[in-house]
Amino acid sequence: MARILLLHRDRKARKFLQERASTHHEMRTVDSLGKATRAIATTRPQVIVAEINGKTDDALDLLRYMKRNRIDLPVILVGGARAGMLKHFAMKLGAKAYIEYPMEQHAFDEVISGSLQADRDDHGGIPPITEEEHKTNISELEKTLNRQMVCVAGKNQVYIQSLILGMGHTSKPRVALKCPLRKQFGHPPDVYYEYIRDMCCGDPTACPAYQKFQERTSA
Repeated sequence: MARILLLHRDRKARKFLQERASTHHEMRTVDSLGKATRAIATTRPQVIVAEINGKTDDALDLLRYMKRNRIDLPVILVGGARAGMLKHFAMKLGAKAYIEYPMEQHAFDEVISGSLQADRDDHGGIPPITEEEHKTNISELEKTLNRQMVCVAGKNQVYIQSLILGMGHTSKPRVALKCPLRKQFGHPPDVYYEYIRDMCCGDPTACPAYQKFQERTSA
């Protein structure tokens, strides 16, 4: 579960995106740039979702603010099909992904999981164990994910991981996958529950390593 901050001026869109987020994540919504900059400090989001359109410069101004203040968080742009060159300019300012509004649930989940994983790839670290893992029989969850696996590289590769903490203690068991494709194409190989659920078992074509694999095999 990620803490998401949404900057969007349209009330209907904020409600729609909050409903999408509530399936797996926690979202705080704001309707102005000033509120967004204050919320970054008070709520400590892990991901920011910002509206991009031709009417306001909120997304661009937010990216500039983050750059000036050295705030390193993944920013996902959300907007209509006409975002065009504005979207490309925002990417140059540091935005990590773009998703067209409105979107299906699986598309929203994929862009969040992908952005979080890319951020971990850049900075290291392991995500906290999710609420689903805490509440579910971990052996059954492992079997379910292996059964639902779509990506050819992940077939029967989901396993239960416990880390040695020292003094005879180990971490709480969780599901993990060591992906050979990610390792092959220069990404850290280890991925965890939400990435496995949304990418490996959902839509592997959204995974950067899988995309490189497809490009190589189709060349």
